[in-house]
Amino acid sequence: MTLEDDIARALPGMRREAESLMTLTLAAYSPAGFTLDADGYKVPAFTPEGSTFGKVQGGARAGADTATRYIKIGDVERPVIEAGLHIPISAKVPVAGEQRGLLDGAWEYEITAVGRLDDPALLGRRYMVVAVPAKSFATARRLDVVQL
Repeated sequence: MTLEDDIARALPGMRREAESLMTLTLAAYSPAGFTLDADGYKVPAFTPEGSTFGKVQGGARAGADTATRYIKIGDVERPVIEAGLHIPISAKVPVAGEQRGLLDGAWEYEITAVGRLDDPALLGRRYMVVAVPAKSFATARRLDVVQL
């Protein structure tokens, strides 16, 4: 037996445990250019990419929600929430704005349902994926996001 064998046996159970805490329903959207709204203004268009379970988590640094970096969306500096949105490893991997060098190419997630123990104020919140960090032996995919 090696340490890698021990991890391989334990990891599926650890992933199930992490996913049991993902009580939010998230609708995923990828950018699809632009469209005109009812008033004739050019607005971003999105393609639905399905839904997944997830959870909103504070920043990774000592559990704090303090941002360590900011990005500009339009003319507004917004704080990046590192590891702020958790989705299952088995969920479709989103495209992050930093992967393309453009924030208009980033996926977004909208919270469409909350669990009975979740804060109802989360319903309807939308998050843009800034980065999709990856690591060995992950129990969840922890996305760096900006709340829109």
